[in-house]
Amino acid sequence: MRRRAFLIGAAGLLTGCASVPTSGPVIRVSADPDRINPGVEIAPAPPGRDATPSEVVEGFLHAMASWQPDYRLARAYLTPEADAEWNPGIGVRIYAEGNPVVASEAGAVLTAPVVGTLDNVGAYRQSTGQIDHDFGLVADTEGQWRIDHPPDGLIVSEYLFTSAFTRVVVYFFAPGRHWLVPDPRYFPRGSYALEGAVRSVVSGATAWLAPGLDPALPPVGLESVRIDVDGVAQVTLRRTAGDLTPVERLDLVTRLVWTLRPFDNVAAVEVRWAGGPPWQLDGLGRLVAIDAFADADPQDRQASRQLFGVVAGRLVRLVEAPGGIDSIEAAPGLEAVSYAAVRGDALTAAGVNADRSQLLVAPMAQPGVEPVASGIGLRRPHYARQGELWFVDDRGSVGALLPDGTVVAVPVGGLGTGSAEGRVSALRLAPDGVRVALVIERPGGSTVGLGLVIRGAGTLAVEGVRELTVSDSELAQRSVRDVGWRSADTLLVLAGDGRSTSVMSVAQDGSTLAPIGPTGEDALVELAVAPGVPAMVRSTRGELLRYNADFRWSSQPSVATSVFYPG
Repeated sequence: MRRRAFLIGAAGLLTGCASVPTSGPVIRVSADPDRINPGVEIAPAPPGRDATPSEVVEGFLHAMASWQPDYRLARAYLTPEADAEWNPGIGVRIYAEGNPVVASEAGAVLTAPVVGTLDNVGAYRQSTGQIDHDFGLVADTEGQWRIDHPPDGLIVSEYLFTSAFTRVVVYFFAPGRHWLVPDPRYFPRGSYALEGAVRSVVSGATAWLAPGLDPALPPVGLESVRIDVDGVAQVTLRRTAGDLTPVERLDLVTRLVWTLRPFDNVAAVEVRWAGGPPWQLDGLGRLVAIDAFADADPQDRQASRQLFGVVAGRLVRLVEAPGGIDSIEAAPGLEAVSYAAVRGDALTAAGVNADRSQLLVAPMAQPGVEPVASGIGLRRPHYARQGELWFVDDRGSVGALLPDGTVVAVPVGGLGTGSAEGRVSALRLAPDGVRVALVIERPGGSTVGLGLVIRGAGTLAVEGVRELTVSDSELAQRSVRDVGWRSADTLLVLAGDGRSTSVMSVAQDGSTLAPIGPTGEDALVELAVAPGVPAMVRSTRGELLRYNADFRWSSQPSVATSVFYPG
């Protein structure tokens, strides 16, 4: 007969774990290496003989943070009844550090704020709410303590999450199949990370991202994936809906190559159907090098990375010089503008006139200008990789000039309704043009949101806006002023807390959040951000600050009233 545990004075069952630092510049940083070593993993242990209740709970929490087939070691801490019912594949809840299990005569309970979740495909979401879970410890017929009430799915502390999970960016094609779009996932470190990455490519994009992508391939199944001694990732697939065309095979292999590129032990990719020979791709053969398909880069490698600005109402190219910043005039047709933008190929520019009532387009190298849209309080425009020119006005309305010259309103869904409805005050399209970062203003402050761009025949819409928290606590709320894309899946956010403003590096899913400086600034108002070039931030005091390294910024005087990179 089982008996329920009565535990006394066992607060702090997780003292064997290091805790996340509570001071210093890092707010929350998850494991996000440039390279992925799938061999690094936590080694959990099964429950020891005559383990105390505290040791059982602590061991179970560690075992949940380390993947094993069917989580067999974690299951060793459960009663047979609990083992039969527990489903670790539901997902993961990540809880705030510094909240140990508290034991008493009533049982062992974990009470902690939830900071994030992983769904069943490894996609991260910032989260709120609270875990309030009693593990239901009981003694079995041999007097060994076991858990009779495991949580739904997995629960992992922030420390164990950063130690035991690795971020893998999975890729899918944007409409038109010219370039890829990142879809980040998290998997347990160790052998499962590679399998999880390949399975994600084969299974398809997350439900949030899928509507903005190229149509999915016919469904296939993953039979196995292994890496041979030469570093070849051998992927074996199962047919579920017939064969794939040569174009579809190339699509799948391209996505596999880009997804597996960060894995240290992968040098090439080989794909086959179960029971069949390796695929032979035209011009590539059976082995595809891990650095193939450079032209599928989510970041436009052909785009200009010159720094531009507005000085005395003119569009200029800004060049850093020993004595300051030189200005070289561009787009002679644009005069008396308040904001401007330059297309990625640096052949066309756009400007907002002085009273912010008209949007103008002009060639970069010769005179001429054309009014293309009007509004009230137009703000900074922005070019998408697909060729549209996006703009916002003081009312929060979003519009776009399509490549064919048509101007359309762009509805933005997911901003709330009534008094809680948000208003878009700035936007930046991701390098792939499929996602858009928004600054969303509300009566209580402003935040950053991520939306999905849906393109139709002569229409544009932003759907599924997800707002990201960029504050480390409720007592230090930050108000977002500007946003830009540091890379294909990382944002830079300019935010202030009422005393100072600084730049934060934020993963697009909110899983990584860290300030990068500058410190002691209170007048920063605008970011200039693009992949592969130093971020710049403009001060109302007439300074341009250039990012050199975390918390290392250099300042130069400038008379620019706006700064930006093409796009």
